[in-house]
Amino acid sequence: MITDLSDFTIFSDLPKDSLSQIAPLLKERNFKKNHVLIFENDLSEEVYLIRSGKLKVYRLSEDREIILKIASPGEILGEAEALSNHNYRISTVEALENVSAWQLEKQDFLRIVEQYPSVLRNAYTILIERIRMLNRLIRYLSFYDVRTRTANLITDLYYNFGQWEDSICKIDLKISQSFLANMIGVTRESISKTLAEFQAEGILDIRNKYFYVINKSKLESICNHTEEFPELRKWDNQ
Repeated sequence: MITDLSDFTIFSDLPKDSLSQIAPLLKERNFKKNHVLIFENDLSEEVYLIRSGKLKVYRLSEDREIILKIASPGEILGEAEALSNHNYRISTVEALENVSAWQLEKQDFLRIVEQYPSVLRNAYTILIERIRMLNRLIRYLSFYDVRTRTANLITDLYYNFGQWEDSICKIDLKISQSFLANMIGVTRESISKTLAEFQAEGILDIRNKYFYVINKSKLESICNHTEEFPELRKWDNQ
């Protein structure tokens, strides 16, 4: 669990005495798995600093969801709306597991931005990284077949949530077939077929909804039509 404000990218340039002035403005919040912190198009103003747990950020259309990103400890959520001219939420945010966060009111956040220009610069940096990630998602959805989309997404997850266990890389995130399908805009049946192919080819193993990358080079060879360098696959929480 994150206990120091300096571990958040948005506050990483502030000296300790400035962080100590911000700390009293924070309200500790804890959310259970499946709790929705933010609803798309809702009018709300809170900003959240994620201390522990993972969340999904998504949009809904006719009861179908498309997952835009997975948020992790060290990220800030809601700051884009706070800096905007209106408070309508851009997307829905739901806890994938139990989540601990600090809540910051919009007016307090705006006062911090006004007092510390580096916070605004970091907010812009975070926004640019999110735009980069969304551009990659749009490319997946627009140009690639299911096999290439799936390989690219698993590669992204490898670079962001991969942990080594007994010489095999485990993606430290429970992933159902429906969840994966919602991240790349395909049907669960298509994902099921593609994952079965990856397992048969010795690329991937799946145990209890955890993905294990067995052959990374073969996985990345399926992504050879993308221009992404490995370091650009890192999301803004890293």
